[in-house]
Amino acid sequence: MIDTVFIDIDGTLLDFEACVEESMRLGLIERGIDYKDEMLVTFHRINDGLWRDLEKGKLTFEELLRIRWATVFEELGIDLDGPEFERYFRARLHESAIPMAGAFEVLEYLKPKYRLFAASNGPHEQQVERLRKADMLKYFEEVFTSGKIGAEKPAKEFFEYCFEKAGVTKAEDCVMLGDSLTSDMKGGSGAGMKTVWLNLKGEEKPEWVDFEIKSLDEIKNII
Repeated sequence: MIDTVFIDIDGTLLDFEACVEESMRLGLIERGIDYKDEMLVTFHRINDGLWRDLEKGKLTFEELLRIRWATVFEELGIDLDGPEFERYFRARLHESAIPMAGAFEVLEYLKPKYRLFAASNGPHEQQVERLRKADMLKYFEEVFTSGKIGAEKPAKEFFEYCFEKAGVTKAEDCVMLGDSLTSDMKGGSGAGMKTVWLNLKGEEKPEWVDFEIKSLDEIKNII
């Protein structure tokens, strides 16, 4: 019987893509660079690849931060200081609290029925502050982040820490809700949880994912 739900933050509750677009556009304009939409595509391609390497243990979070914008600017042919832009970007992200469509409604639905925990890759203070700014922190018993745990989703160490701190004794009574196949779904499945994949891009559902939803409100049909 399901009694606990772990929920990802970026791309599930908060709109990371909207923050990236705004931060990149304004940051480049402030530095005298004309912003073009295709620049965002380049960022996402490079950023997604770096995060996949992070999840596989091929690089650390600190290494990702050091090379991310330098790699983006090199590919775009932009002469800017990558680490300096990363510091600007992290500061903007810290202040970002743009909700995903249906996020409040699904939290209001889940809160009376289940124990709720946030489970996110990223710096702890940043993720907690963003949930607070979005007025979502009140829904969660605790916020679990890779920055505090010292392991990234989908690593088993991440979920073992969550289970221990949350007092979970039966993984099969838990759900992992998130948008990432590689971190949320693989991590949740590997930990023995039921998985609910928020598939906003219309990708093909792998057989090993338990449930697929196209919008957050569809979770009401599952749990």
